[in-house]
Order: sequence, then C-alpha cells, then structure tokens
Amino acid sequence: MPQTLQTWLLAWREAFTCIGLGLRDARHAGLWWRSALWCMAVVALWLGLYSCFGRFFVELSAMLALVSVTGLLGLGVMDGVGTLANGPATLSQMGNIAGSLGSAAQALLSIGQIALALLALATLFYVMVFIVCAIGTARLPLRWFLLERAKAVAARRYAGWQAPASLALSAARPAWWRRLLLLLSLLIPVWAMCVLIACLLAWNVQAIYGAAAKDVLDEQQQAVLRRAQRPAIFALGLLLCLLMLIPVLNLLVPVLLCSSVCHLQRRGWRATGSATNVE
Repeated sequence: MPQTLQTWLLAWREAFTCIGLGLRDARHAGLWWRSALWCMAVVALWLGLYSCFGRFFVELSAMLALVSVTGLLGLGVMDGVGTLANGPATLSQMGNIAGSLGSAAQALLSIGQIALALLALATLFYVMVFIVCAIGTARLPLRWFLLERAKAVAARRYAGWQAPASLALSAARPAWWRRLLLLLSLLIPVWAMCVLIACLLAWNVQAIYGAAAKDVLDEQQQAVLRRAQRPAIFALGLLLCLLMLIPVLNLLVPVLLCSSVCHLQRRGWRATGSATNVE
C-alpha cells in the first residue's frame, strides 16, 4: 500500500507539473489564441446542431437512460424492484384491503422513483453527449493545428535532450491480453463503471500520445513509456477534464493537452535515460 500511494503521489505531481509547463508554453507561437478560437468554433457548431436536431439528441439521451435503468433493474440494485415484485404476493398473503392499498402505494412510489431516475439519467446523458461530441470534434485537427507548434515550443525547454538508444523490454505483456482482460472486466457491474470512467478520463491523452511521440520516440519506446506512465496519464486526463469546468481557462484545454503530453514524454526519459518510475 505505501508503494502504491507513493506511485500515485508521484503521478499526480508529474501531472500538475506538466499542466503548469503547458500553461507556460501556451504564451508562445500563437498557441493560446488558436486554441481559444478553435474551442469557440466547436462549441458554436454543436450548439447549432443541438438547436437544429434537438429532438434527435433528446431521443438519444432517453434511449441511453432507458438502457441504463433497465440494467439497474435487472441487477436488482434499485429498492423499488423488490417492492414491485412482491406486490401481488403481499396482497394474496394479507388478504385485506389495507394491505393491498399499502402495497399499491409502495409500487407507485417505486415507479415514481424509477421515473425520476430515468429523467435524471436522460438529463445527464443529454449533457454528456454534448461534451463528448465537442471534445471529440475539438481533438480531430490537433495533430496538424496545434501539436507541431507545441512540440517545437516544448523542445526548446530540453536543449540537447534525446531518448535512450536502446531499451530493455522485459516482462512486456502482449496487447491482446490487456484487451481481453479489459473486455472481461466489463462483465462486472460496478467495476465496469470504474473501467469506463478511467478509459474516458485517459481517452484524450491516449489519443494524442502516439502523435506527440512521433519523431521523438520509436514504437518500442512509446510502448514502454506509455505503460510506465499509465497513472500519470490518468491523472493528467482527470486534470484536463476538471479544467474544462473553469471558464476562460477551458479555452486553453486543446493546447494544454498537446503541450502537457509533450512534456510528460520528455520528462519520462530525461532524468535517468529510462522511464520515470510512476507506476
């Protein structure tokens, strides 16, 4: 446990450091105003799509919420499921009007709770679909629009830096094993939600990680470094998601994504010529 705690503390410190370095780099090469203009254009685009096709997005959110509630009912997580299932049995066992009315009231209350849960989930999905679509659209041109500039600015901070020529790829697990375990973990109800949240948080960083390492690290080095920096990647993804909630600063999230990943990769090799021990 102390080793795990130390690992995550180092990962969070590294993520905060890379965010700070990214904020410093945003002042150069016109990165900040390009990022701000692109963010405003993407938000305006999806606000227009939501305005024109509002019914489609409402139906999509309702369908996603219905699927989620149906899964919860199937697992028996909600309190009202047992009441709905035991209603007829209570009526036959008690055999009186008061018992039947109480059972019917409890059933109606459970139905109301399910309806409220459905409405809340639909609202949540309505917002989440907008956020995911906006983030996905904003990320599409980053490799050509901001990443190359961010890499050039970050390279100035590491004069004479170069990755190690060779690496020991000991105990490298096959990628298909990791994917198989990930798919199997989705069968566990509560754990599946944790896995999905973790994947979504690291999604932006993972998507730009390979492009940021191009012409800097080869594929083997990328694989080793990505595996060693997995906690830092998660922490960086979470911080970037939190920054999206801060007005004005959220306009810099695209450039912060590009710059912070560049710093994360270079800092991973700089100190000892091998991956920083953050796992």
